[in-house]
Amino acid sequence: MVDDDEYAFRILGPVQVHATTHQVTFSRRQQRDLLALLLLRADRVIPVGHIVDAMWGEDVPRTAGTQVKNMVSRLRAVLSDDRQPLATVEWQPAGYRLRIRHGRLDLADFNSLVARARVAGPLEAVPLLREAMRLWRGSQALAGVRANYVGDARVHLDERRTDALEALFDAELACANHSTIVSELTEAVAQHPTHEGLIAQLMTALYRSGRTSDALDAYRRARGVLIDNYALEPSPRLRDLERRVLLGDPVLDAPAPPTARPTLTAGRPGRDERATPPPGAPAPGRCAALGSEPAAPDTPVPAQLPLGVRNFTGRDDELADLDVLLDDPASTTAVLSTLVGGAGVGKTALALHWAHRVAARFPDGQLYVNLRGFDADADPMSPAEALQGFLEAFAVPPHRIPAGVPAQAALYRSLLAGRRVLVVLDNAASVDQVRPLLPGAPGCLVLVTSRDRLTSLVVAEGAHPITVHLLTTQEAHRLLSARLGAARVDRQAHAVDALVVRCARLPLALAVVAARAALRPRLPLAAIAEQLERVGPLESLSSVDSGVDVRAVFSWSYTRLTPGAARLFRWLGLHSGSEVTAAVAASLLGQPLDAVRAPLAELVDTHLAEECAPGRVVLHDLLRSYAAELSAAIDPASARRAAVGRLLDHYLYTGDAAAGQLHPHRYRILLPPLDPDVTVEPITDRGQALAWFDRERHLLVQAVEQAAAADRGEHTWRLATTIGIFVARRGRWDDWIGALRTALATAERLDDPVGRAHAHSGLGLARSRLGDHEDAHRHLAKALALFDGLGDTLGLAYTHLRMCAVCDGLSRPEDSLTHARRAHDLFLAEGHDAGRAQALNNLGWYLAELGSYREAADRCAESVALHRRLGDRQGAAHALDSLGNVHHRLGELTRAATYYAQSAQVLRETGDLTHAAFALVHLGDVREAAQDVPGARAAWSTALRLFVELCHPEGDRVAAKLRGVGGPTPATGGHG
Repeated sequence: MVDDDEYAFRILGPVQVHATTHQVTFSRRQQRDLLALLLLRADRVIPVGHIVDAMWGEDVPRTAGTQVKNMVSRLRAVLSDDRQPLATVEWQPAGYRLRIRHGRLDLADFNSLVARARVAGPLEAVPLLREAMRLWRGSQALAGVRANYVGDARVHLDERRTDALEALFDAELACANHSTIVSELTEAVAQHPTHEGLIAQLMTALYRSGRTSDALDAYRRARGVLIDNYALEPSPRLRDLERRVLLGDPVLDAPAPPTARPTLTAGRPGRDERATPPPGAPAPGRCAALGSEPAAPDTPVPAQLPLGVRNFTGRDDELADLDVLLDDPASTTAVLSTLVGGAGVGKTALALHWAHRVAARFPDGQLYVNLRGFDADADPMSPAEALQGFLEAFAVPPHRIPAGVPAQAALYRSLLAGRRVLVVLDNAASVDQVRPLLPGAPGCLVLVTSRDRLTSLVVAEGAHPITVHLLTTQEAHRLLSARLGAARVDRQAHAVDALVVRCARLPLALAVVAARAALRPRLPLAAIAEQLERVGPLESLSSVDSGVDVRAVFSWSYTRLTPGAARLFRWLGLHSGSEVTAAVAASLLGQPLDAVRAPLAELVDTHLAEECAPGRVVLHDLLRSYAAELSAAIDPASARRAAVGRLLDHYLYTGDAAAGQLHPHRYRILLPPLDPDVTVEPITDRGQALAWFDRERHLLVQAVEQAAAADRGEHTWRLATTIGIFVARRGRWDDWIGALRTALATAERLDDPVGRAHAHSGLGLARSRLGDHEDAHRHLAKALALFDGLGDTLGLAYTHLRMCAVCDGLSRPEDSLTHARRAHDLFLAEGHDAGRAQALNNLGWYLAELGSYREAADRCAESVALHRRLGDRQGAAHALDSLGNVHHRLGELTRAATYYAQSAQVLRETGDLTHAAFALVHLGDVREAAQDVPGARAAWSTALRLFVELCHPEGDRVAAKLRGVGGPTPATGGHG
């Protein structure tokens, strides 16, 4: 029993933590809920995703990941005292693990006592089981817990409690203590009026106590309950017991009291004790009334594993995780693991490969069943059908197989008690299909494969979850090499690369391709890759055999979705990228954010999408193609066009909000009206804006392409322009140039002069930043003409500003000054102070270039003041860099260094890394002029690291500067 004079964790009743002098209290209910979840799987890692599912179910808040971290932090504080922690909650790469440092956990002691009782004789089992039952306080485990997981967990714990109670009464009956347990049995049957095992024990105890009529009354009451509530007759075993009572069958007489086995003693179990039954030992004595018989000495050893995959390759990490389960010192029950993943990802192949590899570790047999959870040609197998097959595998005669799943499951668990059996439950549809097939005793190991996440098994039964992902690129190459021969694959490496990409690294697709290539050994692999590209992978991978038809395999998951989740899956195929946030999903569907959380979670649970981050899912290319194919076949074209419009609105308006945080004083373009059913991501600060752009950069470029393909010119050039705000800070010029070229081509095709003007202006800026000033000048000249013709004064003025740097790059500073003055006059006429402040800075820079230093300093100072009045720190930093340039030219090196340093610091703080790097180069130049070589090297080294990070060509010039002052160039990493 758990002692009250030491720390103790209790969950078999109210959830409590007892310290030496006091009971630990929790400030928030969720702290207690999380502690109970961790205690259910003490000493085992629980993935964060499973914690989120367990705590919130389908109603997952946006901040779930953050809330879990905060709850863990507060829980750690609660579990600590002045001397040492009661328990620690450790972060592991796979999740969190709770380790009890002081005191005991009642559930662990309960499990250990029950396990010891299973392999003990009846006389020794009784005190062990009595002590186990005393650990329960009240009628309900986890009392006070209200998290999503608690229902399943309570059902599981209650079943464990009832099983232990039944084992206790078996042992008492075997000890001829029938008269002393009648009242307890009567109470137990009142609480569980349909539990035939307890009913049979009560009838047996009453009969042995000379109360035959009461035993028959107990049967009649139970029969009435079964008929009234379930329209079922009692099982043949219970009816047979009634017949034996009526006949006074001597087999029901009490046995002789057993003698003690000196090798087993009662007492509190140690936390790490394991009960290892002697070879061939049956479970502790079941009473004769239940129809149990000793196992026949010639009981067969089933070996049901199907043929494994020949030349299996890869999955080293998953195989290692499974190997760990073989020697789990903490296991007091059967070890359970789930292999979950999407259609065609290779779950069954992995399960069978590992099962064959370890079959010798399970000398009492290997059971296998395909539960048909996702099958095109048949309904999922019922637990009764699966149990019947397992019982028949152990040669249980038909007349001994009871009616009803509970009784069959009890007989199945009894057969496996004391044996080492491997059980593979393949292709499970749900937790309810699996639970009756789980052994109860230690020594057995169960491996379940499913497209469902089976979260309840992880929470309640402590299953070890392993997610089977797509193959890595290297594993995909190894698979093709194993099936086609390394020589053929090596000779055609480029074609193999294409096949791996076209098949999305999905094992089923790769296996189909490998089979076709193997059947046609003279066909170049490039021809197969070309067919996949030309016809489409889903069509190319079709087959008359539905089991290896990729489209058909996907359909078995799709057809089981609820209508809302099915519609969301189809419309995710309208998205041009592979990753989708909840806000994107809501925009596609035109529904509120809360309305899409449940269908999105359903897609993740069925592995039609994979959660790659909280609130963010990914679909591999083949699934996305399948979703798009379904949408084209099912959804009206008008609805799909509207969904794409909402998707583009989401990216445009969220991007504009992020750009506003990064550059609130920018030249703002006019946006089209926002569809009211679009969900825009809330962007509330600069850091969040940069993080959003970093995450969505590739998707924004893809959105430009998608807008162009849909002839949505108003979205195409606006999205491309919006990307520029981010590019200026991160230096992703190639991305921006690609988007702008798409925007320009679309605007020209749709004869949109506004789109052409903005695309040319953006291309001019991007090309000038990459040093191609001739091409930049050509684009900006066209933009000037277009903006002038449109009467867009601000567009014209900003393009003049961009022309300044281009003319400077062409060694025409006089032209740069002319453009700066023209821009300033246009901004002044429009009353646009943000633009005028930038023009003043440009005027100061080019006046300095032409030797007018004092006027240059005045213009730059004006720019700094105006920027600061507008609250534009970034603009002021640019002007400070120009001031540094003026004073550097004047020979005032100390002042110049101060301005450059201030400029670089602010530009880095505001995320404008490109210009920060240039400011640092200038700082290094002025320090070198002041003969401060170490200071110059420090500034240039930092600038070089930034340029390399940004893939900016200026890095080569800075590296040359560093070599010029002696010493090696600092390590900066690659340019990739």
